[in-house]
Amino acid sequence: MKPALLLAFLLPLVSIAANAADDSFDRVLPGAYQDVLQGASSAYDKKDFARAFELNQRGACAGDKTSQAILGRMYILGQGVPRDDVTGYAWVRLAADFSFADFTSLARKLEAAMTPEQKKAGEAKADVLRKNYGPAATNMSCHGVSRRGVYLIDSVVCTPESEGGRLLLRRCAEAPAN
Repeated sequence: MKPALLLAFLLPLVSIAANAADDSFDRVLPGAYQDVLQGASSAYDKKDFARAFELNQRGACAGDKTSQAILGRMYILGQGVPRDDVTGYAWVRLAADFSFADFTSLARKLEAAMTPEQKKAGEAKADVLRKNYGPAATNMSCHGVSRRGVYLIDSVVCTPESEGGRLLLRRCAEAPAN
């Protein structure tokens, strides 16, 4: 086998092996990840903000961009958590790294309403979140989809890395940027 081909074959295995040794990931059945996302949406719709916050935080730490954006909004609105505009902006900014119009638009609106000090603090917090819960840290793969069958991308779907039939979900640190 050519060295370049061998390297291309081995790199994904090295990544999985590195995560296998990393205890900052939970290994869950695929349905458990979907349960977190659906439970978060259901709890939010029922205005059970404490439960919605808990589940969205779980998804956000795992790297799900929609959960990150919703978690940011919950901080900004004080839903299920004390209001914190800077932390809310940081989570929205992290979601907006994906360049989905809904996320980037919200980030721009928040930036326009922030003082320079708040924006600087929010960017610093977003850098920490990016390091802990960005794509490089979570190995989450995200893509835009059209759920209504038209050519307009209207949602983001994120898929965690898998290992032996289980999904690897990054755990939240002890105090995820509160």
